[in-house]
Amino acid sequence: MGVTREQLAEIFVHAGVKKSVVDGLQADVPLTKQGLDSVDYPAILVAIKDMLGIEIGDKEACELKTLVDFEKRLSK
Repeated sequence: MGVTREQLAEIFVHAGVKKSVVDGLQADVPLTKQGLDSVDYPAILVAIKDMLGIEIGDKEACELKTLVDFEKRLSK
């Protein structure tokens, strides 16, 4: 089962990322170049665990730079 872009957007908003930022995210551009910062990442990881029950380790989290990266990881 893969995660949809809509589910991923919902997770990001749940994590505290502004909906206006989430709505404008491009799939293959690094999230840090689109308005997200280092504070957003831990919140996103917590939201993923809360909403999907998937825990992502620190090393693996460092490799998640784009929406596509998150989609691929959450579709494993």
